[in-house]
Amino acid sequence: MELTDVLADLYLRSPSEFVAIRTARVRTARDDGDAELAKRIGRLPKPSAAAWLINLLAARRSTEVDDIIELGTLIRDAEKNMDAGDLRQLGKQRLQLIRALAQQGRALAAEADQKVSAAAMLDVEQTLHAAMTDPAAADAVRSGRLLRALSSSGIEAVDIDGAVAEPSVDIVRAPRPTLQVVENRPSARRIEDAEKKAEEAKARAAEADAERAAIREQRTTLAEQRALLARERQEAADRLSKLDEQLAIAEREDDVLSRAAASADHRADVAARSVDRAVERLRSLRKG
Repeated sequence: MELTDVLADLYLRSPSEFVAIRTARVRTARDDGDAELAKRIGRLPKPSAAAWLINLLAARRSTEVDDIIELGTLIRDAEKNMDAGDLRQLGKQRLQLIRALAQQGRALAAEADQKVSAAAMLDVEQTLHAAMTDPAAADAVRSGRLLRALSSSGIEAVDIDGAVAEPSVDIVRAPRPTLQVVENRPSARRIEDAEKKAEEAKARAAEADAERAAIREQRTTLAEQRALLARERQEAADRLSKLDEQLAIAEREDDVLSRAAASADHRADVAARSVDRAVERLRSLRKG
């Protein structure tokens, strides 16, 4: 077992399973008699959620990551000859491309049954932006062993100190053809391609906004229904409470009437027996 193999596998694992996998790799290295490798594996830091998403993109969407990084280089060169209006438009398009790639990271996380917070998604976008503006940050993103999110001010170099696990270990990547910039023509071509991708990203964003608006409308309607049902339930509860009180009063009155009826029955029986005795006595007197 080589450290490069461990790194390539471990930093694609979700943060929730990272520690367990790392522990298993340490145990394997020890069983193989490689105490030094076990120690190095045991010291590997756990990546943040955003860094894990970047590592997934670097491994499974490497072409898109490389494209957006190289496009960043071309944009930096092209910016020197652009006016303020073009720069603003280019900035919007770059943000749309970054968000589109970040959404691919969210989709990869969903395939792994992992939810991604809004804060983590923002960190992913900031890291991709940093990779487009700084070569060192680009190398850190391409490494697939990112530990934390990166950010760029656009002026100072991106701080990558401690951002990559085992930076001394070489990163094996397939070679890519180098893009050549001849005057402004390739830049214009790539910017045109960026515009196309930006339009696609806009369309996806519009669909997402429409879906979100529909869901919010449904939730608003549901909330109104819940409020109405809650009021009706409270009214029913109040009505039931009053009915319980009235029933209790009726039961008490029935109990009183029941006792009165028993007493009346007793008096009627006594009176009937008295009548019988009086009639019998009258008969006796008439016969005598």
